[in-house]
Amino acid sequence: MIFSCQEKMIKIQYYPDDTLYTEKNAEIIRLDTTKLNFKQITDKIGTFYNRFGKLVVEFDDGKVKKRVIPFVFDGGLIKERNILEITSDSILIDDRYPISELKRILKRHYTNKNNISYYSESPYNALVEVTIDTNKSGKELKQVLTNLTSTFDEIKNELQDSIKLSIYFDYSRQTPRPPRPPKE
Repeated sequence: MIFSCQEKMIKIQYYPDDTLYTEKNAEIIRLDTTKLNFKQITDKIGTFYNRFGKLVVEFDDGKVKKRVIPFVFDGGLIKERNILEITSDSILIDDRYPISELKRILKRHYTNKNNISYYSESPYNALVEVTIDTNKSGKELKQVLTNLTSTFDEIKNELQDSIKLSIYFDYSRQTPRPPRPPKE
């Protein structure tokens, strides 16, 4: 009898790309098994000035393992028009769109090239902000990221371009605004 062992190669896709990933120092949060909620995951992300790239969010979309190196807003200068904000069920641009319109709106965001004043200036400045309920689990974040990354991959293949998907996590829009000062 002859037995043969075949190693299964696991493809890993990185977002925005693998140049930001330093495997030996990174903390990997596996969305299928983590007990952390969205707020806890977001709070662990390092800023550009402190620990950036040391946290990686990992999930399997059924075809490929994906690793996202998420960003948080840390006081840098980012034009609001370059940010496409999405939630679990909506796209927060224009008069809002259902998440089912993600491919059309994401493609417009990346291919706008300064045509529409409130969409991204160029594909290289385009960012996507994920904002979900702070109590949502890693599995619920995985659903949002699976939809986002798969849709982005389709668009990238259609465009045949080297665009990158930069993803920001934010929950500040869920924080109630402070009350206005009393009128004197």
